[in-house]
Amino acid sequence: MTDETKRTIDAAYALSLGRTLHVGVIGLGQCGGNIAEAFARREYPALALNTSQADLRSLSHLSDGQKMVIGDERFGSGGSLALGGEAIRHSGEKIEEAVLRAVEDGELVLVAGGLGGGTGGNLAELVNMLAAHELPIVAVGALPGDGEGHRAKTNALWALNELVESDAEAILLVDNEKLFEAHAGATVTSFMRECNEALVTAFDQLNRISNDERLRSIRTFDPNDLRQILRFGGVTIFGSRPIEGALNRDTLGSAFAEILNQNELLASGFEATDVVTVGSVIAASERLLAGTPASAFEDYIREIKRVTQGAMHRTGLYATDGKDSRLYVIAAGLPLPSRTRALLGEATEESKTFGTKKQAARGKLKKLDLSALGMPAPVPSDAGKGAPPPAHVELDVADEVDDADVVEAVAAD
Repeated sequence: MTDETKRTIDAAYALSLGRTLHVGVIGLGQCGGNIAEAFARREYPALALNTSQADLRSLSHLSDGQKMVIGDERFGSGGSLALGGEAIRHSGEKIEEAVLRAVEDGELVLVAGGLGGGTGGNLAELVNMLAAHELPIVAVGALPGDGEGHRAKTNALWALNELVESDAEAILLVDNEKLFEAHAGATVTSFMRECNEALVTAFDQLNRISNDERLRSIRTFDPNDLRQILRFGGVTIFGSRPIEGALNRDTLGSAFAEILNQNELLASGFEATDVVTVGSVIAASERLLAGTPASAFEDYIREIKRVTQGAMHRTGLYATDGKDSRLYVIAAGLPLPSRTRALLGEATEESKTFGTKKQAARGKLKKLDLSALGMPAPVPSDAGKGAPPPAHVELDVADEVDDADVVEAVAAD
């Protein structure tokens, strides 16, 4: 590790002392690298891994010591899961050394990647490699949007199945389709940064609550509460909502339901009964709390117990100096969200359409009839048949598999 890199990491941990947990972030592929850079902007220790040198160059906020090319090439994986996986295995020892240095004092490691990419889609491979070092890992996978290609969707479905069986202690699923909707007004150059900043902000708010000097604790949501929920298992979702009107069971219950089913960042579509463990933190203005009966908070706790049918519920209540009031929720132990089933349906239909189109294209290319030229062919028509491909051409077996077959195999799993 260079002195520059060591200073960067030490400074990041020093500036993160106001947070509940010391969290390190590892980004895999282009999407993962962008997420890692967004966390680094908030002074979280971060490291970006990519098969593409060009992608890494664009991460201007990360130092050279926080970026690493993996594999034996520098030109990306071309969307191939096979090539991306081989790159991780090829650089395994180098990756492990760099990650262990970067997150040396971390209490939690977020490993992020775009599941539809050839590199990021190997998130499970990286998770399993790092978990062997007993690192507490939460996987952060980004799901493709509706408009992305069928290959990205089939990659994501394979990646998701691998992730479910991986050594990740929990899974966070970012929904690109929701990001497209929430940030529709962003420019081409600002869109990615806005989306990643929104994700980091939502996480960082949760990670700062118990140590925020602007908040006066009435009931503390302590670091161990957050740690245990994040590491509980299954799919995890988090978010916040403003509290409109009075602080009571109805307003809080409505905000809780919106976070589960109308999340602007993470894939959602859960039943409240899917929740196994949940944390709720209310940060309300002194003025609002002064006019709220003591029974309101207990009524909300009972309501969450009722709608979740007995989920373990950790709570926090804080008074703020400001005028705004907000409910923060993190829920865990969830199954795959309904968005993943919709993605499977989209990939199935699009793969069938592409398969038909590809088959039809094979019969469209026909030779011209040159008999009217009245001249013999300069080269025999059968010359070159059966010749092997040039030695420099590498055939990617994974690319020869029909996407429709891939989708059917994922569905069967």
